[in-house]
Amino acid sequence: MIGANTLVRVKAVHAAGLNPVGTVDVQIMVHQQDGIGRTTPHGTLCGLPYLRIQGGKRAFICDPSVGDIGAAIICGRDISNVKSTRSEAAPGSYRQHDYSDGLYLGGYLNAAPEEYCGWVGSDFHVKTAGKFVVDASECDI
Repeated sequence: MIGANTLVRVKAVHAAGLNPVGTVDVQIMVHQQDGIGRTTPHGTLCGLPYLRIQGGKRAFICDPSVGDIGAAIICGRDISNVKSTRSEAAPGSYRQHDYSDGLYLGGYLNAAPEEYCGWVGSDFHVKTAGKFVVDASECDI
């Protein structure tokens, strides 16, 4: 069976914060179904790299949290060698279109945020429950 892109819920997050972009363990949300309508949940997909908006050494860090809903994008070939080396590599096997070769993109069907930064109308807002820290060599306000 060819793996398909699908909605998933985050079960665990590995290497968040100021670490290199990490991985998530996710649960596929739409169950498998047989010909007479009986459903069976999928197992957990482990170690899917997640998206961080990043260009060179600059990044917007907003790592996924347990419970988030996102999409698993399934690659056509085995990406295990690329994941382990973070470089170009041959496929790790002849596996094709397998859920284990997925990537996680978050932010679908989640609740309204309580902490955020961004434009609300024509104004830019920063709302946080913690301290707002500016760490810069120079700052013009």
